[in-house]
Amino acid sequence: MNLGPVTTRLAAPSRHSRALAGTAALLLLALGAAACGATDPDSAPAPAPTGSAVPATDGAISAAGDTSDAGGAGSGAAPVAAPARPAAGSSQWPQLTWYTAQEHGEEQNDPARVWRRTPDGTWQLVREGRLGNGTAAGQIAVAPDGRRAAWVEASAGRLVISDFDGTNQRAVPTQGQQTCAPGWLDSERVLFGLGREKDWTLVAVNADGTGRKVLATRQATCPTVSGGWIARFTDRAVDISDGRGAERSITPRVPKGLVIDAVAGISRDGRSLVISTHVPSAGGCACGWQFRTYRVDGVSGVATELAPLDRAWSKPTGHGQAVDAVTLADGGLVVQVNTATPGDDAPAYQLVRYGADGRVSSSAAIPAGRPWGGLLG
Repeated sequence: MNLGPVTTRLAAPSRHSRALAGTAALLLLALGAAACGATDPDSAPAPAPTGSAVPATDGAISAAGDTSDAGGAGSGAAPVAAPARPAAGSSQWPQLTWYTAQEHGEEQNDPARVWRRTPDGTWQLVREGRLGNGTAAGQIAVAPDGRRAAWVEASAGRLVISDFDGTNQRAVPTQGQQTCAPGWLDSERVLFGLGREKDWTLVAVNADGTGRKVLATRQATCPTVSGGWIARFTDRAVDISDGRGAERSITPRVPKGLVIDAVAGISRDGRSLVISTHVPSAGGCACGWQFRTYRVDGVSGVATELAPLDRAWSKPTGHGQAVDAVTLADGGLVVQVNTATPGDDAPAYQLVRYGADGRVSSSAAIPAGRPWGGLLG
């Protein structure tokens, strides 16, 4: 599933927050809905999708719910085990954790849910809860282990951290300042930003609301949080830091004419990252972009393009933006891809398994239910 330029985005909430309170959200929605023309993509060729890419067969979704757990931090929920990583060279999918956002409405009012996908393709319901009570300003950030959530209540001027079932809430005052949406550095620490555009102060707190620590000041943008790393990006470069002094700037070696639009994921060791790029179109409308996704070496900047799941996305169709990415022990990746366009009313996600060479190995559906959600790990 996390901090970024607007509190509401067309992609779903995820562990990589990309949100901040303000009128920028309305501008983004207006751009996504506007009609626009596309610009031809850069001439550098994209790798062709493999013909072996087929949807994984998912088993029936289990709704058995949680089992009691004495160490569940007040939630009474079964723990989400660390994702099982397949052995090197294995075609087996790892265990994955998915977050489905809460539905608010008269016709449907489903709770938020955390799911676990086992290697055999079955989605199992782990826990559910009602988060924010409709008071959250922007997206709700869920911890990588699925046990806790955090959100900003702008009207009350506070950051709220709670167990996933909505209980055991802890409040952190924000002094009425504008706030970057929270993101989880890990399952025990929350990062958020205070201030205003082009002048953000990044603050980390423990999951119980204690241990407040300023990590950076005078930041131009809200960051993305992934794998314990804090990332900020411009059109052509990414800066990452671990909040403890280790930081570096990376210039991905991608074709000229492409601009970075998202950092989808960073490996826990910081040695690689996944970025989404696009060729700008007239008027800046995303509905006609060709999204191109790259895995980037965190030291040299060498970039390996990930093949699009659909051959048609080799043209500027506005489909196929990478939203989240998980690095596997065998050198491969699992990437959450939005198969809808930014102008659509809701996303349509697929999980795509990539080999180390950047080619599609297989794909899988997300849990049934509300489309808004994100890959936690």
